[in-house]
Amino acid sequence: MQAIREEDWQTLPEQAQNEVYDSFLFIKQRYEKQTRQTTDISETIAFSNRSAGNIKEWLSDKEDEIWT
Repeated sequence: MQAIREEDWQTLPEQAQNEVYDSFLFIKQRYEKQTRQTTDISETIAFSNRSAGNIKEWLSDKEDEIWT
């Protein structure tokens, strides 16, 4: 990873520094959103797989007796 040297940063006008920082925040937010979406999809698939395994149990008469 490369770091911006302090002396290079200081030579930029304040507006340019703000633009760089805004770009950084935009990219950071985009990657966080992608990570969240991937996690959400994985959790949904895992939940669906667990639920699919319970369908026969849920449809049985024995299950109905428990809830009535």
